[in-house]
Amino acid sequence: MPSVYLEKVMPENNMKRFYFISDERQHTFVGYPVTIIFGRIFERATFVTKIFPSEAMATRYLRKQLRIRHRHNYSVVRPRYLRDRQDSKPVQLGLFPF
Repeated sequence: MPSVYLEKVMPENNMKRFYFISDERQHTFVGYPVTIIFGRIFERATFVTKIFPSEAMATRYLRKQLRIRHRHNYSVVRPRYLRDRQDSKPVQLGLFPF
């Protein structure tokens, strides 16, 4: 599963959050990493990497996190640095079955 960028923007509640989750699909010396970056848009973010012993466990964790974000009304969007550029080509984001 490719990297996914999600946002939750609710101006009436002053809520501007993002959530980036990446499954590198590579085996390191200690296992399979899943990286999560989250926080308020345009502010300092939190960076978390979890290592799993098998690729199946990493994929299961990634899908679980995406289901949770979907329940919390996050939407899959193009990252801001790609949306702001006028000459950028469309980016295909991987969608996932719930």
